[in-house]
Amino acid sequence: MRKGYIQLYIGDGKGKTTAVIGLAIRALGADLKVAFLQFFKPDTSSEVNILKQFAPKLLYKNFHTEGFVRGRPSIALQNLIKEAYNFVKDLIYSHHYDLIILDEFLYALNWQLVELNDFLQLLKSRPPGLEIAITGRTAPQELIDLADLVTEMKNIKHYYERGVKARWGIEM
Repeated sequence: MRKGYIQLYIGDGKGKTTAVIGLAIRALGADLKVAFLQFFKPDTSSEVNILKQFAPKLLYKNFHTEGFVRGRPSIALQNLIKEAYNFVKDLIYSHHYDLIILDEFLYALNWQLVELNDFLQLLKSRPPGLEIAITGRTAPQELIDLADLVTEMKNIKHYYERGVKARWGIEM
């Protein structure tokens, strides 16, 4: 049986979502079924248009209620994330997907909207062939220790620092 691994893409640099989109495309090309779940960011980025076109081989779901989150999320968004976590659990145990991507999910752990030990147990008890990729800026050390692959995106230089706004088709 194929072993599934836990992949983490973390850091303050650009490219975490781009990396997991590439992973999703590769998996789809190998005829694997993919669930791509985005948290804490609007579904208005141009990659969403393409991801949705891969249905039914790719399930795309967005869990967000407002613009970009600055500081602690609203109560409505907190409640949505808690509901979304139940959806994630059901998806993991459905045996329907080969790869599940939790984009920007680490905020749910860092803001304690999802209990870390419960999430770690969920990952440990997942079906053996299920690959899970998780993105976000910072990950708890316990999750880093559990993961099989950890890639850190480090910002060395970015044109945002010169006042360049996000560009359609490149950053959004």
